[in-house]
Amino acid sequence: MYELETDPYRTRRAAAGSPTLGRIPQEITVILGDVIQALRTALDHLAYQLFLVGTGGNVGVGKHIYFPIARDAAEYRGGSPRKLVGLRQDAIDKIGTLEPYGGGKGKDFWILHSLNNTDKHRALVAAGSSFRSVDLLPVMMESMPAAMRDAFAAAVPKLSLAMKPADNLCPLKVGDELLVGAADGALNPDVQFRFEVALHEPDVVEPGPMLEIVHHLADLISSTITAFKPLLA
Repeated sequence: MYELETDPYRTRRAAAGSPTLGRIPQEITVILGDVIQALRTALDHLAYQLFLVGTGGNVGVGKHIYFPIARDAAEYRGGSPRKLVGLRQDAIDKIGTLEPYGGGKGKDFWILHSLNNTDKHRALVAAGSSFRSVDLLPVMMESMPAAMRDAFAAAVPKLSLAMKPADNLCPLKVGDELLVGAADGALNPDVQFRFEVALHEPDVVEPGPMLEIVHHLADLISSTITAFKPLLA
């Protein structure tokens, strides 16, 4: 059995001579915070451009303008009007259809907003890892006769069979089972495991691979800005 045998910041597999991944560099959380802030700021820039369209380019008086994102629908209804004074009604209505609040169809806007607020007070937690894949080819080759195994390895020396687990065990913790083999089988040092840095802010978003979360939020902001282009003319 291969299992995680160290703390959430370090991962290794229980095989002799297996590599150990070091503590997640602080630079990763700093870059993550910058990306989250840039995505949130892009929405405020969108709202300000809609304000300029609505007021005929009245630069300098739009300090109240923010792209409204709220904890829930009631907070959105109560707080969004003052943040959108000066926008045309069609722009205000279009923002409203996004439901950018927790519990709405645009709940991911609230996730972005919350992550950004968290980053203003402390570094986001890129804690531990998620289990990305395991190369099962060495396990399969163990069952081959030695001559066949040697011939196969010589013919395709760089072949791998990386399998993605149904459960990525995010965030990984001490004792998590990564792969269970035969009861009498020995640990195979050639079995390779891959891990991803995980974002661990359970009060905001389900723990998951950091890059997947960031890509999803970036796609959300990109598609939102594109949808508003007709209203910026």
